[in-house]
Amino acid sequence: MLEENKPSGQWPLGPGVEIVKEGPAGLYALSKPSGVRSQPKEGGKDAQALFTCSYSLRDEAYHLPPDKGGGKVWLLHRLDGGTSGVILVAREEQTAAEVKYAFAQHQVRKRYVAVVFGWPERVNAVWKDRIEVIKEKGRVRARPGNGSWAEAVMKERGRGKGVAGAMSLLELEPKTGRTHQLRIQCSQRNLPIVGDRTYGDFEKNRVLAKSTGQQGMFLHAERVKVPFRGNDWEAGVTVPERFRVLLVK
Repeated sequence: MLEENKPSGQWPLGPGVEIVKEGPAGLYALSKPSGVRSQPKEGGKDAQALFTCSYSLRDEAYHLPPDKGGGKVWLLHRLDGGTSGVILVAREEQTAAEVKYAFAQHQVRKRYVAVVFGWPERVNAVWKDRIEVIKEKGRVRARPGNGSWAEAVMKERGRGKGVAGAMSLLELEPKTGRTHQLRIQCSQRNLPIVGDRTYGDFEKNRVLAKSTGQQGMFLHAERVKVPFRGNDWEAGVTVPERFRVLLVK
């Protein structure tokens, strides 16, 4: 899966996590499976996180032990635990600062793929919604409301029928980075993402899981493109085959 040279030494990667590309100045792309957390919630160590070594909330970085290369690996952005796909990290602090700035300025292009229940009214559309974030008892949730604007471009890649009825394979490119944005925008249009336990269709999720044995959320970060020191640096992770097998023509 590695597109370029793998770094020296063996990083303490989480379960199923792989290095897919090495870029300039210590920039790396990793493949994160569904069910693996981008970071431990409370810091420290987490066997189900991107790295199994200690994570510092203050530094927003993993601290590698000496026998695994030592130093820090900065986490540059996050994916929800149920979302699989490409995620970026950096070995150099200056690189981390530059890429994080690009994310903050909405200069990074991200492309996701999702399997949803239902068929969209149009095969191409621009979605715009207001989303507000709510924090309760240490948990973060989002909902349609009077919050910030969220925008995404949707393209249908395919459709079919499964044991739970009509289903579609959608390509989604968020233009903003709101909390749980794509999950909420899909749900708002009666196109809940398969396996979403917060904003999804719980009954259809149950039927599908019982009939097929498929678990987890069907949202995947397929591609990311970052402007970095005068050039665009791009990395991606192929959509899992399990996304396609759900759609029976």
